[in-house]
Amino acid sequence: MLSRVALRTPAAVRCFAHPINVNMIDSDYNAPASEKKTYPNDFILSTPEAHQKRLEVAQTDGSKHPAVHDTGDLMVSTAGDPHQLVGIAEWRHVHYDLVREPTFPRKPDISKGELASGATVVRTDVWHDPKEPAITSIAKFSPENYRPVGWAENVPVPTSGCVEGNLDFRQNRLPLDHADRRPWIYFLAASTGFIMTSLVRTVAFKLVHVLWPAKDVFAAGVVEVDIRPISVGQNFVVKWRSKPVFIRRRSPEQIAASQKDDVIVASMRDPQTDADRCPNPEWLICVGVCTHLGCIPQPDAGNWGGYFCPCHGSHYDHAARLRQGPAPKNLEIPPNKFVDEGTVKLG
Repeated sequence: MLSRVALRTPAAVRCFAHPINVNMIDSDYNAPASEKKTYPNDFILSTPEAHQKRLEVAQTDGSKHPAVHDTGDLMVSTAGDPHQLVGIAEWRHVHYDLVREPTFPRKPDISKGELASGATVVRTDVWHDPKEPAITSIAKFSPENYRPVGWAENVPVPTSGCVEGNLDFRQNRLPLDHADRRPWIYFLAASTGFIMTSLVRTVAFKLVHVLWPAKDVFAAGVVEVDIRPISVGQNFVVKWRSKPVFIRRRSPEQIAASQKDDVIVASMRDPQTDADRCPNPEWLICVGVCTHLGCIPQPDAGNWGGYFCPCHGSHYDHAARLRQGPAPKNLEIPPNKFVDEGTVKLG
């Protein structure tokens, strides 16, 4: 709302008729907001430690108001705000009177305790002290260094929100460094450790149970093969873990040819003796997948009569050892165990 003083001026009347220019009034009667003392601009500039010391002194030298035990002795609520100079309960924004601000407003007088504020304040003009670095001078004007005049004598310092006479257990609490508090701290530490250990154990067990393969997976990975029907020299094929497995009952000639080449095993790409490949010399058990690119080799073929991969020309002997071609390794030997003379278990 417009103040009464501003309404008496012709400029204000014209402004009222043309509200678009309401913020451009030049008034000789109504000072701009930056020049009005709506609130006392009277502050004490010092360090927070010095302000705290001043408060402690005020509490001991009698300058601070005494404690009030009767609500009737409190200040009347309609007495007004001691920091408010305009009045109380006025329905107008005194900070935003309709008067144009000067282009170069008056600098605050730091020596009188005025607070340096405003967007047009030049910090080097107000905050500069030639006896110290500029950053030190600027740091002094941090908000925690300012206190209003009379703050130490009037600031409320309540010791409790509890009415006097009611027990609030302040006298029953022990200091943090008291020896009698240690059992409680030990109990909390032990309880926290036990709970955290239980949580870690539970998470570990859950992870193991989730990641552990199911029993049907283990069952699918174990196959028992009846090898009694396999004749001498025959290459029998079974399926194990979705892969073909060659079970060959080697003839004495095939065993002798494979063992004869043990003397040159050091020159092979994947050196293994016949005994390493076939602990039971009569039986050769290997995965029927070429170690090059996964093709299925043909039995009884190739330059060494064992297996031959038709995809890229890898040759294997009667112990399924690589002898020629691009394959990097011998045919894989799956985990196997002879249950009896007529049964072998894969996996």
